[in-house]
Amino acid sequence: MATEIHAAEEDGAILAFLTSQAEVEWACEKFQSPSAIALPLHGKLFHEEQCRVFQNYPGKRKVVFATNLAETSITIPGVKYVVDSGLVKDSRFESSSGMNVLRVSKISQSSANQRAGRAGRTDPGKCYRLYSVSDYQSMDLHQEPEICKVHLGIAVLRILASGIKNVLEFDFIDAPSVDAINKAIRNLVQLGAVAWKHDAFVLTADGRYLVKLGMEPRLGKIILESLRYGLRKEGVVLAAAMANASNIFCRVGTYDEKLKSDCLKVRFCHHDGDLFTLLSVYREWESLRQENRNKWCWENRINAKTMRRCRDTVLELENCLKNELNIIIPTYWLWDPLVASVHDENMKKIILSSLADNVAMYSGYDRLGYEVVLSGEYFQLHPSCSLQVYNQKPHWVVFAELLSISSQYLVCVTAIDFDSLSTFIHPLFDVSKMESRKLQLRVIKGFGGVALKRFCGKSNSSLIALVSRMRAIYMDERIGIEINVGDNEIQLFASSKDIEKIYEYVNNALRYETKWLRNECLEKCLYHEVRAGASPPVALVGAGAEIKHLELGNRCLTVDVHLSNVNVVDDKEVLTFLEKSVSGICGYNKFTGIGQHGGDAERWGRVSFLTPEAARKALYFNGSELCGCVLKLSLSRSSVGGIRKSSFAAVKAKISWPRRYSKGYAIVRCERNDAQFIVDDCFNVLIGGRFVQCQTSTRDMNSVVIRGLDKETSEAEILEVLHKTTNRRILDVFLIRGDEANNHSVDAFEQAILKEIAPFMPSQGPLSNYCHVQVFAPEPKDSFMKAWITFDGKLHLEAAKALQHMQGKALAGCFSWQKMQCQQVFHSSASCSASVYAFIERQLNILLKSFKFRPGVCCNLERNENGSYRVKISANATKTVAELRRPLEQLMNGKKVNHCSLTPLVLQLLFSKDGIMLMKSLQQEMGTYILFDRQNLTVRIFGPEKKVALTEQKLIASLLALHDKEQTDIRLRGGAMPYDLMKKVVEKFGPDLHVLKETFPEAEFMLNTRRHVISFSGKKDLRLQVEQMIRDFVRSVGVNGSIKRYEDDNIACPICLCEVEDCYQLEACGHKFCQSCLVEQLESAMRGRDGFPVGCAHEGCGMHIWLTDLKSLLPCEKLEDLFRASLSAFVASSGGTYRFCPSPDCPSVYHVASGMVGDLFVCGACYAETCTRCHVEYHPFVSCEKYKELKEDPDMSLKEWCKGKEHVRNCPVCGYTIEKVDGCNHIECRCGKHICWVCLEVFMSGDDCYAHLRSVHPATL
Repeated sequence: MATEIHAAEEDGAILAFLTSQAEVEWACEKFQSPSAIALPLHGKLFHEEQCRVFQNYPGKRKVVFATNLAETSITIPGVKYVVDSGLVKDSRFESSSGMNVLRVSKISQSSANQRAGRAGRTDPGKCYRLYSVSDYQSMDLHQEPEICKVHLGIAVLRILASGIKNVLEFDFIDAPSVDAINKAIRNLVQLGAVAWKHDAFVLTADGRYLVKLGMEPRLGKIILESLRYGLRKEGVVLAAAMANASNIFCRVGTYDEKLKSDCLKVRFCHHDGDLFTLLSVYREWESLRQENRNKWCWENRINAKTMRRCRDTVLELENCLKNELNIIIPTYWLWDPLVASVHDENMKKIILSSLADNVAMYSGYDRLGYEVVLSGEYFQLHPSCSLQVYNQKPHWVVFAELLSISSQYLVCVTAIDFDSLSTFIHPLFDVSKMESRKLQLRVIKGFGGVALKRFCGKSNSSLIALVSRMRAIYMDERIGIEINVGDNEIQLFASSKDIEKIYEYVNNALRYETKWLRNECLEKCLYHEVRAGASPPVALVGAGAEIKHLELGNRCLTVDVHLSNVNVVDDKEVLTFLEKSVSGICGYNKFTGIGQHGGDAERWGRVSFLTPEAARKALYFNGSELCGCVLKLSLSRSSVGGIRKSSFAAVKAKISWPRRYSKGYAIVRCERNDAQFIVDDCFNVLIGGRFVQCQTSTRDMNSVVIRGLDKETSEAEILEVLHKTTNRRILDVFLIRGDEANNHSVDAFEQAILKEIAPFMPSQGPLSNYCHVQVFAPEPKDSFMKAWITFDGKLHLEAAKALQHMQGKALAGCFSWQKMQCQQVFHSSASCSASVYAFIERQLNILLKSFKFRPGVCCNLERNENGSYRVKISANATKTVAELRRPLEQLMNGKKVNHCSLTPLVLQLLFSKDGIMLMKSLQQEMGTYILFDRQNLTVRIFGPEKKVALTEQKLIASLLALHDKEQTDIRLRGGAMPYDLMKKVVEKFGPDLHVLKETFPEAEFMLNTRRHVISFSGKKDLRLQVEQMIRDFVRSVGVNGSIKRYEDDNIACPICLCEVEDCYQLEACGHKFCQSCLVEQLESAMRGRDGFPVGCAHEGCGMHIWLTDLKSLLPCEKLEDLFRASLSAFVASSGGTYRFCPSPDCPSVYHVASGMVGDLFVCGACYAETCTRCHVEYHPFVSCEKYKELKEDPDMSLKEWCKGKEHVRNCPVCGYTIEKVDGCNHIECRCGKHICWVCLEVFMSGDDCYAHLRSVHPATL
């Protein structure tokens, strides 16, 4: 609102009322304008900073963001505009709880008018109220009287001191509630100031002293108890400091300035709480010379004004004690914050006596915090509490007041001892009973990060559901489960009677998660599907990249799971049921689509098993009941994750036919100025057996009218003739039609179309299994009937034949001119998120506009239910669809950022706060959108091409620079570290860590007191030196356990034996390695095609590396190489059970025949036919041994045939086998030689051979 006023209104300062310091500082940070200056105003500012609102700033508008301090206390000159939020943070005593509570509430009408009056003190002004008129009218007319908002203790004391026995009878001007008065009396009884005697409340000695002191009874009680313990000085200062506790420390300014204030506060923080801390501050401030105090306050971010107010209060109390009680307060201190003594315990007893009704017990669970014993509510320690500096949670505390804002906090907290509580004279609660309510902690370790993430579920959904279930079962809303993925541990919080049962339940659930991870397999096809309808063989690749199962017989490994109500059954319950019933689960895929139904049950998902036998066994439990739902199971031909899905896209065709008679003339639309040329070209043209007349249209200069057409002629026939007659471009042709020809029903048309299709479809099943026809009811003015035919995706050829048959044919019951036009339509779609669409909308609209000029193309942009956008493309050819989809996909997928330096470790920086801020700043600067895929660790950029390229360059450069300056955190709490380590670090290295900065000037250091970490940025080689320095310091304070923790953080990689770099922890065993070493181990296994299954290289371990680690360590293409290498190793180690297809580089595998007869193996990848016994080409009807001999000697069969046959011999010249059936003994061979069959002598001619026969073998003639 302030920004809008600044932009729209004339000169004049703006005053905006907010509720707290935090809101004021946030508004000052967010308000940015070169022509204005934003100023804060609240009670915790230094005097110099408060004075800035009274100054003038020439050329700039003054915008003041203030708490209700500016409502009445001060007048800011020049204010013309007021912004009233209608809210105020107010402190009040709540009689229902008996405690002071800070709460944000509505202001009164008088306060609203007072705020409005701040505008225009000197000139006319305006007040902008951020609430409605009805809200204003519902406000109280005036502020609640102060007596109704404060504790009535001092008022009741004065009434009793005046002699009135019954306080309820006192005539108050603004009477508080009876409950508030009774609460005040009970509190005074607890403090020992009032006692019940003779049927009336009377003052005790302490009560009379408190009246004389004239201060709040709780503060007076502190002083009186301090006097008893001899801590006079401490008691007076403690009372004064407690009265001003909220304003002593200044935490104002920017984020860095607030961090600096937190660091400066650490050295004052006392391990016993806030009141001890305030004593430490006052003690040191008082010890300084007066002229140095303001400087000291500025250097330590202490409010000097509040310190002076404390001193004035101390002096007033000293004078009062001296004059009223004749007690002298010494100038020296008995209590020393740096030396533990009995005074610490006495101080705690003093504070407890004052705040006995404000006791809280630590619940045992950080998320719950502390339980206030009197109300049973849970509160957290305020972030500014001194106890937060120490790594411990005191079991018992007392507090001064409650703060109720977005969360509920205890304010001004002091730790107390159990012994002090147990010896308290007037206990308000049963201490032992409260102790029994404390939650117990059980820690579960030994499970990997991925198992813990799966245990938690997406967005912690499974964890939240589990906690809710445990709370319902054990009827305890305090039960909690905390997951620390970084340390791989689970913390369970529950009562002592329930903790063991919950521990067992969670442990069992985690064991199942681990078992599923250990058995998890990736289903890999041996090759991509080649033949339509044939599924390729698959291998299950599991832990260690080992082939767990090779399925060559196309048996099913997956089961579809349906539930009668998927919303009432937890996913883990389904998996646990199947694991207990069947076992062998190696993966599952949950359906997330909307409206996924299967019969009467909703589709839950698919579960994959290690063997087909296990998948079939699961079917035995079909119809079982699970959590009140019916479980339906069926075999699925699709694999986990959709790898083996049968990807046959449905064939769709659009059909139309005329429904109205032609009037005998048509309109032809053409290009501009082409009409007359077309008329000239088509002079006396013959269409449909008639000479027609062509003339330009009188209504449209770019149209031609064709008259004299036969009423049987269709648009397609006209267009065909025009294309042959003229070269001019024809945009459209349509016949002018009149009355309807017939009035068949939609169902009749559908049946007629199905009758035409039926002969071309398979006859094995009903026609509805193969095609579906939908005829659309026509609108009254429609000239054509329209229908869609959808064919089974496997029947491409049959669909094409059916459409060809129907093209140009009239349906049964229709006229001959009602010829069908069939057009096969191909579909595709591309989607993007709403965030991406916002940056590519302009480019997308231009692209879709260009598609509209393509004939036969239809594009639709639609918004999905989840807010994403989808473009649907339809065209009459697959090539067209592919051409259209390519630029669309490039635009909607964005530019993928690829750079050799962007390793997964670098990309993981985008998870950090700096990485997120980097992406946001680049988006704002460049006007592009950066999408970080957290699953695959990829980055895509969307927007105009030039801006995308520039964004990519800047992103790569910034990420690499961020990686070089990557911030490293050194934790100062946890494990066996001392609870006060952070304070010791501040004492050693300074609040600003200047000792570290001087030692390592190349690095940047920062102490974050809220997180208990030292963050430093610098070169990697500095990390060891810095951690060594911290380790030496921890050793010097004598804590051995924490030294071991640091040493554990610097382990050696079992592969390279050097300190681990880019640490990767294996899921199965938890051993840590250099990530590059693990990758090299896997690549070595790929190169050598051995070493499978791949195991952990840590000495004595050898556990298989789980699939989840393999997928994290290797990109997709490398994972494919690992699978191929593992498959080769599997085949090689199978002992001849499996062999690869003999075709070179063919990835297919077949099972070797074990009997004496080989089977036919037809390779689905290369179509080669192989004998599974002898591993050569298939040889039907011939044994493997015989075929081998035939391979070695191709003429062996001929030789076998020739044996023992006198009428068969070989040519002496060429060796050709000759069979003599009959005739003379003269044989002419195919080589041209003439042979004597008796003696096999060779001759050059037949005459010579016959001469030889007559002379040598006359008997054979």
